[in-house]
Amino acid sequence: MRKAAYRGYHRIENGGPPPPLSSSKGPWFEMQRKLAGTVAAPVLENPRPAACERGCRFFADEGCISRSEMAETGTAARFARNETIYAKGDEARFSYKVIEGAVRLSRIFADGRRQIVNFLLPGETFGIELSGEYTATAEAVGDVVALRCPRVCIAHLSEGDPDLSQKRLAMLSNALAAAERHVSMLGHQSARERVASFFMALEMERRSGDPQTLDLPLSRQDIADYLGLTIETTCRALSELKRQNIIATPSRRRIVIRDLKGLAAIAEGGD
Repeated sequence: MRKAAYRGYHRIENGGPPPPLSSSKGPWFEMQRKLAGTVAAPVLENPRPAACERGCRFFADEGCISRSEMAETGTAARFARNETIYAKGDEARFSYKVIEGAVRLSRIFADGRRQIVNFLLPGETFGIELSGEYTATAEAVGDVVALRCPRVCIAHLSEGDPDLSQKRLAMLSNALAAAERHVSMLGHQSARERVASFFMALEMERRSGDPQTLDLPLSRQDIADYLGLTIETTCRALSELKRQNIIATPSRRRIVIRDLKGLAAIAEGGD
């Protein structure tokens, strides 16, 4: 069968009889190897994008990457509100670092229910997969600016640099720790405790200069889907925290923490 395919290919491409398959020299040697299925896919000698010639931005510390610098090098990716960055099951070609905005990672069940498995804020990374496919769908919560880096580039850099390899391992470790906290919350906490834990997580990742104010990266429905609750239950838990004077809600996208110790106690299962 391979002989027939080989001879047919030669007649179409060259219009003449092919040389014998037994030949192992000359210009036909590589073609014979391809037909035999022995030629591996080509390996890029330098998988790094031209934009990385000034140094890798993906592994840079937070605050070292400016929006204007990314625009100059062409490494910035911009996404509109609710735009899909990648879908679950897509080939995992890129990894990302959030520069501005917030990103949610979610999975959709067969009955249409959505579970948000994580949300990412500026300085956090996502899409660093160990398999060849993305395990969740990534969407922009609002307008998002992110640093996009090919996975082959990340692997190439981290394999040759122990410091970058350690940073890549830390990124994977952070994602695993976040998943463990989320599973623990969903399995053991009440609705009020889950909402309190969510606000405490935001407090730890504070981006506002006001020591009592939290800017909410997610909508009420997003928060409910992240906490594994209905939106009605989520709103009741918020109202209960407000009645206890633990928090205030001056707007739908802003929370004022009035009693941080009380909020932490509730998140830990206390009264």
